[in-house]
Amino acid sequence: MQGGIAIAGLSPVVIPVFVSNLGCTHRCIFCDQSQFSPPMPPEGVPALVDDFLAHCRRPDERRRILAFYGGSFTGIAPRLLEGYLSVTARLLSEGRIHGAKASTRPDMVSPSILHALGRNGFTELELGIQSMDDAVLAASLRGHSRDDATRACTLVKESGMRLGIQIMPGLPGEDAANFQQTVEEVARLRPDSARIYPVVVLGGTRLEGLFLQGEYRPLTLEEAVSRALYASVVLEGHGCTILRMGLPASPGLRVIAGPFHPAFGFLVRARGYRIMAQRMTDVLGGGCELTVNPRDLPELLGYRRNTLLELSFSYRSDDTLPRGFIRAKSARESACIQLQDILEYIL
Repeated sequence: MQGGIAIAGLSPVVIPVFVSNLGCTHRCIFCDQSQFSPPMPPEGVPALVDDFLAHCRRPDERRRILAFYGGSFTGIAPRLLEGYLSVTARLLSEGRIHGAKASTRPDMVSPSILHALGRNGFTELELGIQSMDDAVLAASLRGHSRDDATRACTLVKESGMRLGIQIMPGLPGEDAANFQQTVEEVARLRPDSARIYPVVVLGGTRLEGLFLQGEYRPLTLEEAVSRALYASVVLEGHGCTILRMGLPASPGLRVIAGPFHPAFGFLVRARGYRIMAQRMTDVLGGGCELTVNPRDLPELLGYRRNTLLELSFSYRSDDTLPRGFIRAKSARESACIQLQDILEYIL
């Protein structure tokens, strides 16, 4: 999008500005933002934008979004927050960006703060919901409730801004059933985008202490992949775009335990295709031919081609086939399956 007009075939440029820890009034049991990038002060943002765009492909032809990540943006001290809002408005007026987004806590959203964001060029707000179970939120020391999350999501949608959400499979006190309930409740709030971050135990957090004392068991990689797959399929079925699955690697990140994997998002998508492929080979028999969109072929073959090696099928691609579908054919019959068809086989 250029100046508010969509440009076909070109994705937006998202320029990340990390404000780690700023605005956080609680130290959640799983969190140590100090392991990530230090906060960027307002006066450093213009140079960061210019440097980032200098290394992007065709930035002048793409929509450019300034994104404030980490911390709780709307909880930042008023004077400092005004600095971030002012520099965003200036960059917008100069045509260097087309809009901005930020992440924050559900209990730090109000009509007045949404008005201030909108007045200064913000078009999207991501909320760290994490869970919709009050007992899980309390055990995680989140400091907000399910009702806070529902109210905040409603306010964001009513403001006309795009709503992003973040959820965290594997929090203390969570099981598959209440995670499933979280996903269903979040889906009803109609978020535009979502990030799914399975809990990992980071060094220096309170969760590390519980883990070392045997009072917390992180999800296995298999469990985390299954829960993330369930969430992604449900949310995508409600028109939500999944922006990321899995904690991003970062220099200095100290993972003590838990389902961290550098290709976590791919593992999740590949699991979905494996389940679909298994269903088709069960129905049509080994040796059937599976066809997917060319962009889905790596997921069909699996991580290190494990799905292809373990199941018996041939494959081809067809760019007329919608993404998320498998068309299967044997000598006698054919069938089709999509991700929405496998929900009951995931958890």
